[in-house]
Formats: sequence, structure tokens, C-alpha cells
Amino acid sequence: MTGENRLLYRDINTPIGRLRLVGNGETLHHLYFLPGKQIKNHSNDWIEEKLSFEAVLEQLNSYFAKQCKSFDIDVCLTGTHFQKLVWKQLRNIPFGETQTYAKLAELIGRPKAVRAVGAAIGANPIPIIIPCHRVIGSDQSLTGFSGGLEKKVFLLRHEGAEINNGFVLDKRNWAA
Repeated sequence: MTGENRLLYRDINTPIGRLRLVGNGETLHHLYFLPGKQIKNHSNDWIEEKLSFEAVLEQLNSYFAKQCKSFDIDVCLTGTHFQKLVWKQLRNIPFGETQTYAKLAELIGRPKAVRAVGAAIGANPIPIIIPCHRVIGSDQSLTGFSGGLEKKVFLLRHEGAEINNGFVLDKRNWAA
């Protein structure tokens, strides 16, 4: 891999812990929770650039300060057509609302593909920005999240959801 094709990364501190931003310095390809099981060893492929991703950092800081409720960040998504369809739909879930896997499957025109939707969500390369934390079970239960359920709970509460014993209680924020 030549130097111009190598991806850059920057580690940042946030209220939910350290995150690793990976991409070309402006366009985001991946967002990882550190330490994280999902991060692969790319030490030969990635170059640390501590001054990269300024726009991403600015928007994440605004999100965590509750000054913005959506992101306008350039992303480069690598995945199947189906995954990209699901990820696009995730970006339509507004701040402070949740969506079920079944509803997402319905919205993309594949109502019987609930498990496939779940798998696509699990493969989301850019959590938070592509808000997979806003997806819950049909019974309003919290389900898996790449950063762990405690981070999912934090993000949902940050956005105004009431959560108790693993269930989203605030039905005002729940779109069936």
C-alpha cells in the first residue's frame, strides 16, 4: 500500500471514552471505541495524524455538549448494497428517538429481513455518526452495541430517553 492510499487515524477523548477516527483526515471511514474488540490491527496500514478530522471532532464535541442533534460529516462506507441501505436509513432516525429493527426492515422495503437488518447494523463502521444506538428491540429492550450496552445507555440518555432495567421507557421517544 502506498503512502497516499494509507488511512489516517486520530484518537480522541469523549464523555463515553476514547474513540479512534479513521479515514483520509477529512472523510471518515471508521469510528472505533477504544479499547475495542472490533478494532483490527492495522498498525502497518494507518498513520497517526493528531491534527486530522478537525470537522469530525468539532461536530462530536457539539453533539456531546447538546449543541447539535445531527451530523454533517463526509463518510466513506464500504459494505454491501443492503448494508448501505440500512445505514442510510439509520441516519434518518432523529436525535432523541428510537426505532425497532422490524420498523427499519419495513422502511427499507424488506419487512421479513429483520435479522439481516440486525446484522447490517452490527457491521456499522461509524457508530454515533450513523446512529445505530437508536435501534431497540420490538419490546423496547436494549440490544447489542459495538461499544457495549453501557455506552448505548449513555448515548440514549444523552438524547433524552428514559431507561430502566434494559428497556426504553419514554414512549414519547419511541417510534414503533
